[in-house]
Amino acid sequence: MSIEIRNVNKTFNSFKALDNINLKINTGELVALLGPSGSGKTTLLRIIAGLEYSDEGSIIFDGEDNTEKSTQDRKVGFVFQHYALFKHMTVFENIAFGLKVRPSKLRPSKEAINEKVNELLSLVKMKELARRYPAQLSGGQRQRIALARALAVEPRVLLLDEPFGALDAKVRKDLRRWLRKLHDEHPITSVFVTHDQEEALDVADKIVILNQGKIEQIGSPEEVYDNPINPFVYNFLGNVNLFHGRVHNGKVEIGTLRLDVPKNVGTHNKNIISYIRPHDIEISLEAVGEDFIEAEVIFIRAVGPIVNLELKRSDSGGYVEAEISREVYRTLSLQEKQKVYFRPRDFKVFIPEDYSI
Repeated sequence: MSIEIRNVNKTFNSFKALDNINLKINTGELVALLGPSGSGKTTLLRIIAGLEYSDEGSIIFDGEDNTEKSTQDRKVGFVFQHYALFKHMTVFENIAFGLKVRPSKLRPSKEAINEKVNELLSLVKMKELARRYPAQLSGGQRQRIALARALAVEPRVLLLDEPFGALDAKVRKDLRRWLRKLHDEHPITSVFVTHDQEEALDVADKIVILNQGKIEQIGSPEEVYDNPINPFVYNFLGNVNLFHGRVHNGKVEIGTLRLDVPKNVGTHNKNIISYIRPHDIEISLEAVGEDFIEAEVIFIRAVGPIVNLELKRSDSGGYVEAEISREVYRTLSLQEKQKVYFRPRDFKVFIPEDYSI
């Protein structure tokens, strides 16, 4: 089931929640709507579901206009952040609910319902808990039951609103892995909302990044992380160091650094802002060439395989975050208040006037 969103706009009073959204989701894709609070991602999900209606635009399922159809007629499964399970019903009854309330002409037999529910209980690895009530389950178990209930009605599209947001970090990671595996084995066109960058990068086939009701970038996890289209996307997807500089005499000048000018910037003199991720910073005990900046080690956090450093630049007094492997850390024998030199292995340059920083 493909989904096409055409020219969708939505305003709440004077607040523009969605501004001319156009998006194509292919059959079987697992798509993340990613953005900060208030970016419009949940509103868009609810409009796809038919729980909310747009002011303008169309929602197309497999070439058929569903804009005016009800949620039931769209045949979507919806999983809420806080499960929305019926407390007075057992796990089995919760999953069976959507099948039992169908009109009599469409309702499966009791035997067929039992077979379907047992199949889903096996799928979500909860068969032994069928007779328990939601209050007797952990948060992760409840979320799996909510997903099984959504799948019971055999939806054409599965929609998930911050499905793991109420869970602790370890359970979230386990469920992300489980959802990815489930989707690979039973591909159904799925859209989930999250503000968690790691979650989107870990699970999704495609990421749609929203900001202030507009789509900033669409692409695979690798595309949006490695090639952010603007400063907002770069900032939103992980930690970054920001350096002000300029293009002068055909070089990017950042403090004492002189680097080659990226193709997207041009060689004319102009102010620039450069973004460098902490893991793209090389640390040396000596300045090997002019493309190193002198700094002092201010703080070291050596936990696990990655060592985080905070450096203070000697030229500007600005602070820089760097990530190195524990092996490199041991080789350099770094200590706080030690003088070092750093340079970027990779960086992105943007022209401030072209973007809202």
